[in-house]
Amino acid sequence: MVEWIDLDELLDKSIGDIREMLAHEDSDSSFRAFLIENGWIEDTDNEYDDNDDYEDDDDNYDNDDDNWDDDEEEDDEDIELPSDQEELAEEIANDIDNNKYTIDSIIGFYSEEFVERVRQLLD
Repeated sequence: MVEWIDLDELLDKSIGDIREMLAHEDSDSSFRAFLIENGWIEDTDNEYDDNDDYEDDDDNYDNDDDNWDDDEEEDDEDIELPSDQEELAEEIANDIDNNKYTIDSIIGFYSEEFVERVRQLLD
């Protein structure tokens, strides 16, 4: 059984927005994984837990304390992204600032550099 969490948010997105989001997805991922990872549905039967397409977000992070120093150094300088990525980072930062979703929801979908740029824009 699938439970919709935020169907309205999904339906309010333009086809272009969805295409752009899907362009960043692994081609082997299922659409179900895409919907779950973006918080639009919840898999209430837990059928999805055994699927290899879905990666636990906690496995994608390096929590080593040594990396904190590197992050602080990056904060001092603005990260430069290609213009199309900069525009997307600005849009995402605006959405986060407008409480449409959180910064945590984009981690794992975009590069660390991209996420850091969004953080810079939010500051």
